[in-house]
Amino acid sequence: MQGQVQLAKLSGDAEIDPTHTPAYQQAQARVDEAQRQLDHTVVRAPFDGIVTQVESVQPGMYLGASTAAFALVSTRHLWAEGNPKETELTWVAPGNPVDVTVDTYPGHVWHGVVESISPASGSEFSVLPAQNTSGNWVKVVQRIPLRIRLDPNSGSAVLRAGMSVILSIDTGHARHVADLLP
Repeated sequence: MQGQVQLAKLSGDAEIDPTHTPAYQQAQARVDEAQRQLDHTVVRAPFDGIVTQVESVQPGMYLGASTAAFALVSTRHLWAEGNPKETELTWVAPGNPVDVTVDTYPGHVWHGVVESISPASGSEFSVLPAQNTSGNWVKVVQRIPLRIRLDPNSGSAVLRAGMSVILSIDTGHARHVADLLP
């Protein structure tokens, strides 16, 4: 009787490969699920960098999808952000060379290029953009964000996120005296 039960567990075939039995496949599915859950306990960074604010994450803490746990600052891809007035962007284009100085390191210059110019002003992307409905329009010069990709070999001093910079963009355009006259 017990032999018949064992044969039934093998789907009636005593020569069956054990990996094809339902009991083995169920056990393998449990192992695969345990491995998947274990893989989700490891946090992998999308790029090399320095992790900050790690103390806010504690062992055993559950983080939902898209929850920011800490900040990651790249050490390989350096860039600076500028917010020049719209009137200063007349001849600026992606690819223009840029010299960048940082308030922390006077006299030291980093070299880079304009990587991108935002398609809209910073105020257009704000949660509550200013919309004047009274009919009294006052022209306010807007600032347009742009990103400068820095050459990592152009500076030996350590840059930190959030430092104040001064950008000097070479547009290749020369002003003439006639351009300055009213």
